[in-house]
Amino acid sequence: MIDKTKYICSAPFNYTEVFDDRQYLCCPSWLPVDVWDGKTIKSSFQSEKAKEVRESIIDGSYKYCDETQCPYLSGLKNDNFSTKFVKKDKKSIEFFRHKNEIQTVNFCFDRSCNFQCPSCRSELINYYGKDRKQVEEKLDEITNEISSTVKRLYLTGTADPFYSKSFREFLETLDSKKFTKLESIHLHTNGSLWNKTMWERVKAIHPYVNSCEVSIDAGTKETYETKTRIGGKWDVLLENLEFITTIDTIKFFSFSFVVQDSNFREMKLFYDMITNYMKDSKSKFDVFYNSIVNWGTYTEEEYNKKNVTNPNHKDHKEFLEVLEEMKDLPFFTNNFNHLYTKTKTLI
Repeated sequence: MIDKTKYICSAPFNYTEVFDDRQYLCCPSWLPVDVWDGKTIKSSFQSEKAKEVRESIIDGSYKYCDETQCPYLSGLKNDNFSTKFVKKDKKSIEFFRHKNEIQTVNFCFDRSCNFQCPSCRSELINYYGKDRKQVEEKLDEITNEISSTVKRLYLTGTADPFYSKSFREFLETLDSKKFTKLESIHLHTNGSLWNKTMWERVKAIHPYVNSCEVSIDAGTKETYETKTRIGGKWDVLLENLEFITTIDTIKFFSFSFVVQDSNFREMKLFYDMITNYMKDSKSKFDVFYNSIVNWGTYTEEEYNKKNVTNPNHKDHKEFLEVLEEMKDLPFFTNNFNHLYTKTKTLI
């Protein structure tokens, strides 16, 4: 784990995730503090609660952060460590106290997705009618507020950017003249719709997409289609991975896997599958495993049965054996540092 007293995490000083009526300064499972003030994105970013969060980073307490969830604090994910963490000294403290502005925005206010993954939702969600209109109004509002200053856009983590009609149209018609400082776009997708035809439809974003995350959560067809990614087709995913991994403008790929009782025995199988796809790629990548989070889709009893990372789970010992087997693999990243001690650290 990193020494928090020696480093400042820059994320809460330049990053925000925007939901329909909530706003965060990091992934809400890593830093679960809603800073939305009911007004604007920028005013919320400078709210008293936001300032409290940032001060906790500067003073080294990180008291609002969940170290069991954040893979950067645990020292087990380092794809952009040099840009996320800054060595703490008088100069950096002074800089962050006076220089905090939105540079990265993650659009999380549309939950439309063609999958019904139990770890995320209990029903298929597709915004249309009034809901879609609200999304587009929010999109216009945010665009007008931050388009001239934002450097990075993330889509999304709560939906699929290619399935959401609002987000897809936004990507298809992105106006570079409006986003004058935009440097990059990060796509977070289930990969099921990301084929060559879809990629051609979003030509406007090709110059900007330099990183992506593909959420998969399985190492076999049966688990993928019947347990973790309801609505997905394994063969379609594999075919699309063949295409996605050849897009040479993407410089960093992350392939993610939400660990639960129904799939943890496939963790190594998934790792081997991904490293095989990436064996000839010149791009950097990681294979990221994270604990299942209860986003309100489970009762407490159901969640406890799913969460194999819980030391009280009946299969927890077997899960730790899987971790022990994988801990030294070069592209293996996770947020399980609090569960075992024999691990590589960043510092």
